[in-house]
Amino acid sequence: MDYTTYWTILDSPTNTIKSNTVCLFVAIIAVLLWILTKKYKLDKGDGDKLILLWGTGIFATLSLAFYVLLTFFYVDNSDSQILKMLDSPNTPKVEGLVSNFQRKFRNTKYGKETIESFTIDSVEFAYGDAALGKFNSFYKTNNNVIYNGQKVRVTYRTDSPYGENFNSILKLEIWK
Repeated sequence: MDYTTYWTILDSPTNTIKSNTVCLFVAIIAVLLWILTKKYKLDKGDGDKLILLWGTGIFATLSLAFYVLLTFFYVDNSDSQILKMLDSPNTPKVEGLVSNFQRKFRNTKYGKETIESFTIDSVEFAYGDAALGKFNSFYKTNNNVIYNGQKVRVTYRTDSPYGENFNSILKLEIWK
């Protein structure tokens, strides 16, 4: 069968920003703050400038050290582990035609949420576009990518925040 991967768990926001990148940004900001403090902070003789220079300098040094450690010594291989898990025969997959596609709207504490659900060979799926629900969930709602009669293959896990009967999508592949 010839499928195109439309979405995987690796596309979710929790997998796009890595810790070494965060350390690099923090180091750059700390260096910029150190330069600004050195250049523009007036020395009134009370030690404020010295404390700020030492504090931002230590922060920049530690952040840069963590960046080097996380980039070259403790490499994050979670992406390859997730790909291995998705391709594992132990991870449940279902292939077939989409049926019972439904789009529901509900009001939540943070606004309106769209929840879409569908069934493939008696396996039920649901996903939503809630502000916090987008993390680690399939969240492509209201775009008519999934519709009744469409041939798809879904890799999934057997729990969902949308109810006991539903499953969470880990990978969605659409027939070409």
